[in-house]
Amino acid sequence: MIEIRFHGRGGQGAVVASELLAQAAFRDGRVPQSFPFFGVERRGAPVTAYTRIDDRPIPVRTSITTPDVVVVLDPGLLKTTRVTEGIRPGGLLLVNTPRPAESLVAPAEVRRGTVDATRIALAHGLGTPMLPIVNTALLGALARATGVVSLEALGRAIDEFVPRSPEENRLAAREGYTTVRTVETGALPAPVAPRPPTAPIPLPEGPIASVSSESTPTAAWRTFTPVIHLERCTKCNFCWKFCPDDAIVFDAKGYPAIRLEFCKGCGICAAECPPKTIEMVAAEA
Repeated sequence: MIEIRFHGRGGQGAVVASELLAQAAFRDGRVPQSFPFFGVERRGAPVTAYTRIDDRPIPVRTSITTPDVVVVLDPGLLKTTRVTEGIRPGGLLLVNTPRPAESLVAPAEVRRGTVDATRIALAHGLGTPMLPIVNTALLGALARATGVVSLEALGRAIDEFVPRSPEENRLAAREGYTTVRTVETGALPAPVAPRPPTAPIPLPEGPIASVSSESTPTAAWRTFTPVIHLERCTKCNFCWKFCPDDAIVFDAKGYPAIRLEFCKGCGICAAECPPKTIEMVAAEA
C-alpha cells in the first residue's frame, strides 16, 4: 500500500487532487481510498487531504501520519507547517515551486521533487491569477515521479470528474508529467522547525465579532504577495482605500508600502490600482 498526503490552501484543489488520484488508481485496476481533513477552513487556510492505493481492500480508515509521498500545493506552507512530519525513509516530497529539487530542505533519507505547477496552471488558464488551480499539474508530476498511476488513467479521471476545462487540465497534467524534477536521497541540513502559532485573540461577543488586523496578523494565509513598482505609482491611494486588512501605509514621500505581516494576499489592491503598479508574485519555498 502507498499512502499520499496532500498539503494545500483552501481553493487550490488539494481535496480534488486526492479524489482524482484515487479515481485514476481505480481506472488502473487498483483499490483506492480518498478523504479530506476539514476543520473551519476557508479560502487561503491550510487544508490536508489523503489518498491510499493498494492492490487489495483497504481496511484502515485513519488519517495518514506516516506517508510515502507528501505533495505540497503551496510552497509557503513549508515555512509554517511540518509537511514532512512522519514521512517514511525513501519517501518523496513533491513541491509546487520553480526552484530545483536540490534546494528543498527535507530529511536526508527522503527523495525530493519539484514542478512549477503555478506557472503551468496560469499558462492553461486554470483558476485565477490570484489563485491558480495547481492540482492537475502536480498530479501529472506525481504520476511521473512515483509511477503510482499512469498518465492515461489520470487523463480519463480528469475527463470524467473535472466539469470545467477538462482539456486544459489534461494538458496541465501532461506538462507536469514532463517537467517534474527529482533528486534522490542524500545528506541535507535538518529541516527548520516552523514558528509555533500564537494563541488566537478572543473575539467580542455580539452579532458582529471582529477585531482589527493590528491584533490578528493574517500573513500565513498568503499565497501571492503584492509587490509595488513605485516608478509607476501615481499616489492615487486606491490601494489603501480598497485594502480590507489595513495593510497599506505610506512613507514620508506619500508612496504606499505594504505591511506584509497583515497582508493575506487577496489581490484587491492589484486589481483596483489604476496604473497597474502592483504585481502579485507567487510565494516561494
